[in-house]
Amino acid sequence: MDPANGPVVSMLNEIADILEITGSDRFRPIAYRRAARTIEALPKPIQDYIKDGSISELPGVGEAISQKVKEYALTGKLDYLEKLRKGIPPGLLELLNLQEVGPKTVGRLYMELKITSIDELQRACEEHSVSKLKGFGEKTEERILQSIKFYRGSSRRFILSTGDSVASSIIAHLSANAKLIEAAGSLRRRKETIGDLDVIVASDDSPAVMDRFVSYPDVSIVYSRGETKSSVLLNSGLQVDLRVVDEKSYGAALLYFTGSKDHNVELRNLAIDRGYKLNEYSLSQRNGDQFVAGRTEKEVYDALGLQFIEPELREARGEIEAAREGRLPRLVAESDIKGDLHCHTNWTDGSSPIEAMIEAAENRGYQYMGISDHSKSSKIAKGLSEEMMERQLKRVEKLNSSGKYQIRVLCGSEVDIMPDGRLDYDDALLSRMDFVIGSVHSRFNMEKAEMTERLLTAMSNDYITVLGHPTGRQLGSREAYAFDAERIFEAARDKKVILEVNGSTERLDLNDQLIMEAKRHKCVFMLNTDSHHFTSLANIRYAVSMARRGWLTAVDVANTSDLKEFSSMIG
Repeated sequence: MDPANGPVVSMLNEIADILEITGSDRFRPIAYRRAARTIEALPKPIQDYIKDGSISELPGVGEAISQKVKEYALTGKLDYLEKLRKGIPPGLLELLNLQEVGPKTVGRLYMELKITSIDELQRACEEHSVSKLKGFGEKTEERILQSIKFYRGSSRRFILSTGDSVASSIIAHLSANAKLIEAAGSLRRRKETIGDLDVIVASDDSPAVMDRFVSYPDVSIVYSRGETKSSVLLNSGLQVDLRVVDEKSYGAALLYFTGSKDHNVELRNLAIDRGYKLNEYSLSQRNGDQFVAGRTEKEVYDALGLQFIEPELREARGEIEAAREGRLPRLVAESDIKGDLHCHTNWTDGSSPIEAMIEAAENRGYQYMGISDHSKSSKIAKGLSEEMMERQLKRVEKLNSSGKYQIRVLCGSEVDIMPDGRLDYDDALLSRMDFVIGSVHSRFNMEKAEMTERLLTAMSNDYITVLGHPTGRQLGSREAYAFDAERIFEAARDKKVILEVNGSTERLDLNDQLIMEAKRHKCVFMLNTDSHHFTSLANIRYAVSMARRGWLTAVDVANTSDLKEFSSMIG
């Protein structure tokens, strides 16, 4: 998403939320959410579409909604939204951040129990008032309390893509006065969420850099402004710390502030063992302070007798020992990826036609790509009936034979794994597909044993190719469902079911720890984007980030293979 479009997307989704809470007819919220998805996927700022008059031609953005978008984009406010907000207590919208609470539920809680905040909902659950409502019950109360605990524990963290967007903007803002500049911390280690952002700059004009930094347009509060360090809070609530160092110390500073803390401790101990001391300024002789290294990170690692350790691996999980012994893996890179199989189109809940998805994949240099629209039971995602799936298979076959594209288009489906483990289409239809991604999209709150059996049953189907977003988590809003990872990974290996590493910015699923565990079980992985617009194919970098944190190489990843080998793997 273009960063400039974020506020407009949030505005449209907020309208949809309020309309659902207040019991508006169900089609109006759907219309606003569809428009939000379209604008979220746009490659350019919404102002460009307003200027050339094409805004009302965007899918799902008709005349009425386009007028509201224009008003908000050009003035920063919308009278219609202000009127809607005045009609409900402000705390109701925060309730929507809870995993177990949707707009309709919020409406009922407000109308029947007068609940207007998370604190009030917690008290109502603890007093068992919620369980007395029709359709709720004690288990619902327990799940809501768990969601409140999860939300409060994660609400101060930001997803990786948000960190990337902010870092890119700040770096561009400071670059004129910087010789070298890079974001460090957990963002550089590519953790799925970040608590704050560190930026390291090498410059001969520190005061100019600091002036530019504290005057960054999105700054809400300037916590401190010094000669070498400043700290600010952005309007989003993200804290950003800036450190300016001499060029001679840039590598040492980048190494130190990238972390992790445990990795740094091991490095410092190794330095001491070898007669050095290591800090954010340099690696130097322990006696005499003679400079040894620090201009680059590689210079420091070389001086310590280590292979260069990629930032994603710096978590004190054996990487220093491996670097000492020269056995660090060559991690999978974005350039290794030959195709992406998890791509939705406007046949279901995507916003781009099949042809636009194909062209975007071809422009990325892919040898193949897969169309995987939703199956029939995904009503909210406009899943395809059997008849529509048949039509899509024929459409893709026709596109392949047209001679228009160099890339090979594979046609499959993201098929719902039903609560009993059945796949959402029968075997006769599944057998005609090039591949099948089996995913859980419902009943996330099953007990661990029941969910495990559900997944195992699905994986026993001969036609399932990939287990999609295997834990079902959504960062900051939904925890992973419970299952026996060892049994699932053993089954994936034995039944040759590929495990997806999903690059959707809200999922990043599997995470690094589960990837490492699955790799120990000798599982095979596939890196996909779960794209719903052609621009989202660029999110493959997030799947790659998780794979690298999980120590994956190109050999571990199915879609690093060329078309011929890949076809035999999924056939």
